[in-house]
Amino acid sequence: MRRLGQSYLDMVTNVIAPPKPNGLTSAPNDQAPSLSLCTRLVNCAKDAIILQDLQSRILWMNSAAETMFGWRLEDVRGLPGVSVTADTNLPTKFHYDLQSPIFDRFVVGRHKRRDGSEFWNQQTFAKVEPIHEDQNMMILVSCRDISEQVQTETALRQTQEELQHAAYHDDLTGLANRKKLQGYLETPLVRDALKKQQIGVLQLDLDKFKEINDSFGHAAGDGTLIHVAEALRRSSGPQDLACRSGGDEFVLICPKVASIEALVTRAELLLKEVGKPLRCQDHILYIKGSIGASLASPEVTCGEELIHQADQALYAAKENGRAQTVVFTPELGRVQTTKTRLAREIQTATTEGQFTVELQPQMRLEDDKVTSCEALLRWEHPEYGQLFPVEFLDIARRSGVLADLDYHSMNLSLDALNKIRQAGHETLTLAINASAEVMADSNYTGLLDWALQSRGLTPEDVCIEIQESAILHPENYEITTTVDKLRRLGARVALDDFGTGYAGFAHLSFIDLDAIKLDRAMIARLGKDTRTQDIVKALVNLAHQLGMTVIAEGVESQEQLDLLRAADCPNIQGFGLAHPMPVADFLIWLDTPAEQQPFQAQQIKSPKAPHL
Repeated sequence: MRRLGQSYLDMVTNVIAPPKPNGLTSAPNDQAPSLSLCTRLVNCAKDAIILQDLQSRILWMNSAAETMFGWRLEDVRGLPGVSVTADTNLPTKFHYDLQSPIFDRFVVGRHKRRDGSEFWNQQTFAKVEPIHEDQNMMILVSCRDISEQVQTETALRQTQEELQHAAYHDDLTGLANRKKLQGYLETPLVRDALKKQQIGVLQLDLDKFKEINDSFGHAAGDGTLIHVAEALRRSSGPQDLACRSGGDEFVLICPKVASIEALVTRAELLLKEVGKPLRCQDHILYIKGSIGASLASPEVTCGEELIHQADQALYAAKENGRAQTVVFTPELGRVQTTKTRLAREIQTATTEGQFTVELQPQMRLEDDKVTSCEALLRWEHPEYGQLFPVEFLDIARRSGVLADLDYHSMNLSLDALNKIRQAGHETLTLAINASAEVMADSNYTGLLDWALQSRGLTPEDVCIEIQESAILHPENYEITTTVDKLRRLGARVALDDFGTGYAGFAHLSFIDLDAIKLDRAMIARLGKDTRTQDIVKALVNLAHQLGMTVIAEGVESQEQLDLLRAADCPNIQGFGLAHPMPVADFLIWLDTPAEQQPFQAQQIKSPKAPHL
């Protein structure tokens, strides 16, 4: 076999350094390589070179092959190539197919060395044609260790996959992100479901998520988001897509849902999963959420439109008290579209003078004298007509411009008081409403003082009314600080809508006030419920003991007036006395003799219903 191998090597060497033609001699400078030089050259190659016969038996290999595989040529000569490469893909009895495509391309495989270690082997195969008739064809196999290259490419591929995943998924929850959602909406599955009207969307928003962050820290907030993501996964079908679309907002796309009932059932399941207790440090949190749901209809042409509808339904769910599911309807969409338009127009309306104030008088029952009035903001919308605060204050709050609107209202109110003073009513004072947002502004007291001074008014001329719910605002500390600043300045502060079901008496124990305004809902029950009469009387007595006055708002009938007098309530306000009216009309009303302003004995209808 050694002799056979050597003849093959001679043949290969002849290919590299062919013999001189008969009758010719080499020139002195002829540098044709000798056999020994050719062998040395092949042995210097860094790639492993193996010479095999057609049965893959090893005839010869260079030093690089010995190093690569760990076998000496003497140990494997005449043995099949599988003995060296440990290529388990090759059969024990093997014969090269000379038409095989392996001769035209690289072949990469995972092979073993003699010591058992594995490496990636890139091979090329070449056919060596025989020179003499008594010789057979040989196969020249070139091997290169590409393990490092494969590792690098694998790492790059993994990095690319990670980057691809990161580009389409949320880092914290692992859910799809907005980019993934957009691509999903363009898939044939979604397009087909839209055509068949068999797809629904659930838009989930966590209730009071900011309070979790503020109370327990951002780690608890992250844990909450992960908890919700797991709830979404448990509530998802195999073809659904769960997506985190914002800070604490999630979207669930549900193909194959064909009815409102089925979609609502999915929403209820999701809220149940979200509401499962979550242990956070030493606390148990019960997460609540609101869901807006929308189902495909003939009018919906794309997935984004369906998500927009679910978003509008979500806003309605949050406005209606949260922790519930609201399904989109065309009427709901009309209302939300109007609110969205008002949100865009609200700042422009201030610069264009569309906001005005109307004044409603407050009467002191001791002498039936009008001593004050409340300034109430109105929006004279060019298309919708007059809008009341209930129709736009929440819109301003969601748009982040409520504090700016309050400052604008404050200036309009003080302008109205200035006109009243110029008309000769020197002792009449003014009540101005202030939101929690503006009361949390540390500059509010200073800006109010400057606005008063610039009009020749004093802090004693105004009473700032804040809603009872504002005391429970997240910025409670800043609000109570502002109340103290206002009272030190000389302005009075009243707690509006007292008794609406928040903390009630508890507020009076930690915040100094000048007055409380009994909520109109309480006054409406006066003639129907003796317990309410007792409560009102007790509140009046308590306020007197604490050095505060009381204003009953929403007084509309003679019976209510008589009962309030019997309870020693000092002040009233309501439609029974007068409706809110523009400044000019209010001045006329003030100058009308008292006998021509009889208290309304019958119930007076409330203002027209809201536009929204």
